[in-house]
Amino acid sequence: VTYRGEETDWNYRWYKNSQLVIPFNTKPEYRISPVYISSSGSYTCEGVKGNKISNTSDAVQLTLSDQPQPVLSISPQWLNPGDSVTLSSEVDKTSTGWRFSWYRTVLYRAGLPSLSDKSYSLQPLSDNGTTEVSYTLIPAGPTPTGRYVCRAGRGDPVYYTLYSEPQFLWSGDLQPSVSLRISPNTSQHRHQSLSH
Repeated sequence: VTYRGEETDWNYRWYKNSQLVIPFNTKPEYRISPVYISSSGSYTCEGVKGNKISNTSDAVQLTLSDQPQPVLSISPQWLNPGDSVTLSSEVDKTSTGWRFSWYRTVLYRAGLPSLSDKSYSLQPLSDNGTTEVSYTLIPAGPTPTGRYVCRAGRGDPVYYTLYSEPQFLWSGDLQPSVSLRISPNTSQHRHQSLSH
């Protein structure tokens, strides 16, 4: 917003949907940070200098869409020991500039961020977000069976998406196989085992 004349003598009032939100501001700008869905609306301003009040500015409409939610896919979802797995994330295809973070859910631990389901915390798979839309998990030990989520963010300050819906990763080495042996192997023992 710029007023002609001695700008340093003007103060500014800001309105949202005709309701006063900033009654006094010495700077000819109004910064909304961070931006939320509730920030949507019609904004106007006016200058005040002593007893003089300027005309109200033209309205500027701020429209925010609902917070996006990425879609996480895991390939393959069933692993054999030693296999690697690729986690891929997709946000609204019409938007760009996202950085992705990847997490494995664990039973709640203090100090870790949590999902809306407070019984689960999020264990980051990497330290920082990445512009890559996929992340390759190469297990160093037994395959980490469990559920995984991702989230994306962009801008400064960062605007985050919702967390993705959890996707499960299953492992072929989840449990050793179990077998039953009856000794001595007589028909009487077999009959008793089946009757119980």
